[in-house]
Amino acid sequence: MSKSQAAGRMFQDINFKVKSAAGKKLEQLICVENPDNPDGGPVLVYIKMEGISWSQYFLESCFGVWENWGEIETDDDAYSYHDYAEKFGVKGLIITAVYCKDNEISLEFETSEKLVLKYKDPDEWDGDTEMIKILTP
Repeated sequence: MSKSQAAGRMFQDINFKVKSAAGKKLEQLICVENPDNPDGGPVLVYIKMEGISWSQYFLESCFGVWENWGEIETDDDAYSYHDYAEKFGVKGLIITAVYCKDNEISLEFETSEKLVLKYKDPDEWDGDTEMIKILTP
């Protein structure tokens, strides 16, 4: 199987590392939100990295999920789609690490910036999520 082919569900765990993301340029980052819950944050994140087909990730009841399906679906009118790469100014940056730890999925960049998908309330594992940008030391 080539790197660009879909691989299905790659991780579903409380801790994991997406080793294939290290050293790749972030091409696109699309967050899917439910317009009926405007403060609910992303329910799903689509990510396109250099040389890798579309992947998606999300938080699900105390664990993270990372999937590679090859294509994305952006024509469902029940959801809204937002360009978070532009929002956070990370488009084109080189990714140094992608991992899930402690109910959060993090993307780290060579610029010492980090995007974190996390629960707004860390004790509510089926609650609303948010993506935040952190400058790491």
